[in-house]
Amino acid sequence: MKILIIRLLGLGDVANILIPAARMIKAKNPSNTVDVLTYGAGVELADLCPEISDVLAVEKEQWPDDPVKAITSFSSLAFFLTQREYDEIYCIDTWFMPCFLATYLREIGLNVQGNFISKGTQEITQSIISGNAESAYFKSTNYLESTFKNMECWQAEWWETYTEYENYARFFLMHCCSLQGEYDMTLDIEADEVLPKISSGKKVIAVNHAGSGKNKDYANYRELVSSLEKSGFHVWSRFDGSQPILKTLQMLRSTDLVVTVATSTQWLAQAVGTPSLVIPGCLPPKVLGADLCVENPIKCQFCVKEPCTENPDYECMNVDPALLVDGCLGYFGSKKD
Repeated sequence: MKILIIRLLGLGDVANILIPAARMIKAKNPSNTVDVLTYGAGVELADLCPEISDVLAVEKEQWPDDPVKAITSFSSLAFFLTQREYDEIYCIDTWFMPCFLATYLREIGLNVQGNFISKGTQEITQSIISGNAESAYFKSTNYLESTFKNMECWQAEWWETYTEYENYARFFLMHCCSLQGEYDMTLDIEADEVLPKISSGKKVIAVNHAGSGKNKDYANYRELVSSLEKSGFHVWSRFDGSQPILKTLQMLRSTDLVVTVATSTQWLAQAVGTPSLVIPGCLPPKVLGADLCVENPIKCQFCVKEPCTENPDYECMNVDPALLVDGCLGYFGSKKD
């Protein structure tokens, strides 16, 4: 059988959701071919997973901000996918346009499982073109319906109830999407050869201080790097998209510990077996499943509000660099080589 998985979210999402999903679905019948449809830099990452046969990319220009143009573009994409003659398609996305695409493919007559929009594509298209679309329908995920029986649990505070899951990705795939099998996001990547040489025997720490928005911005970055270097660590930071994903993974493979905000860096590190000390901000550690988390206890810590009206400057991200340095020293002090 020829299978396609649709998931168009970010780089970390490719690492912790799309790749494990491809492996679970492939494991059901190893003779099946599994393709994926993804977006942006995730294409490079998905290409490194041997269980994925073909990586199809949605380019930036194919997903314009204008809703009318986006619908036209994704309708064309649906016909392109139809020509590839997939036996099964899984939409494990939750954003509107990927779910619109899945609905379009189902209307054409393909065997599509997973997440859709609750209205027909023609009705939605006409309402958007005429300007009569109800904003409440698109708010949050009011548009979402699913063949996955547990998808309704997705928006709840699951970490309080489903404590058996180590992080959000496992909960989403294994409970919400009801996928079965081993959760495996690891990638077999060779270690970078240069980093150990230039570190001169020092422990290597990678630091990523920025994600998307204030809730993932660590302002004390320079002070942190300076303090880590004074404490005897070799520090590097190159997570701005200026180098290939493979090179970043190789460098992470040669790194002893990653200090990062709650963004894709944590998951890239985990994919190559490198632990992370995470600055969680408003996200509970249980959601992140991080190896180590530094807390900055304030009244609204772990509120899971993005954007946050109560504390728009995200005081929870204002962690004293000394706490992070202590966390690093403590990690290496407790780790026996």
